Amino acid sequence: MTELSERAGVPIPTIRYYIREGLLPPGNLTSPNQATYGEAHVHRLTLIRAMVEVGEMPIAAVARLFQHLEDKNADEYTTLGLTQYSLVRTAARESTLDEPGAAEVQELVDRLGWRVNDHHPARAMLASAVRTLRRLGQEDVLDLLERYAASAHDLAEAEVGVVLERDGLDNRAEAVVTVGVLGDAMLAALRRLAAEDVMTRALETAARDANG
Repeated sequence: MTELSERAGVPIPTIRYYIREGLLPPGNLTSPNQATYGEAHVHRLTLIRAMVEVGEMPIAAVARLFQHLEDKNADEYTTLGLTQYSLVRTAARESTLDEPGAAEVQELVDRLGWRVNDHHPARAMLASAVRTLRRLGQEDVLDLLERYAASAHDLAEAEVGVVLERDGLDNRAEAVVTVGVLGDAMLAALRRLAAEDVMTRALETAARDANG
């Protein structure tokens, strides 16, 4: 386990915790107090760290996700769907869909012709954002909703393409996780970098115009 800790960059107590919680399979016992760990363990630890540290997912949510991945009785569509649903934050998943904002989300989905499950947890997440923007009087931000949707759908086509290029359900499910967690992180970072670039250029242009 010491070697596994060094290779994965994860402390031994954390590795033991992940094993106890069922996130990481135990090693192959070579003696009562000795076990060996392979590349699969290093890979799984890297994936767990991405979900916990980058995606800020609770351990319970990560455990549920791995349960879905290990459920071989489900078909591919169900497994990939449950994997994606597991990536939505718990607070959003527990929201009720009859709250203010839900109807607006449904209207958007209908208008765009998207085929989306009525129980997709991201519906509640989006409804919460819409509801909050309305309370804040940020109607101009809400006016961007369809532009957000168009950009998201365009990106989703590319991301799903990456997922479906993988061979085997396990590899496809892992791609859903990495796209959902690390893809979200990259997109959020790029949006903020782009915002600084656009803001800087806009303010520089405004300053030049003001100075004649």
